[in-house]
Amino acid sequence: MRNLDVKTELKKTIKKFLVSVTSNNKTEATTQLKSVYKKLDKAAKRNLIHKNTVARRKSRFSTMANKIAS
Repeated sequence: MRNLDVKTELKKTIKKFLVSVTSNNKTEATTQLKSVYKKLDKAAKRNLIHKNTVARRKSRFSTMANKIAS
């Protein structure tokens, strides 16, 4: 059950981040991005998600956050 908890928390934080990106809220998106990074790293540490998948997602999410910044 612990692994499932980590995965569900990850999905929730990603959804919150995507909502803040679509609403063009820069400050909320940057704070959510930090929490998404933390959850992704935790999932990679527990081998729930492959480390390259985590790196790819982090890159895509940072690109999204940078696009609303400009």
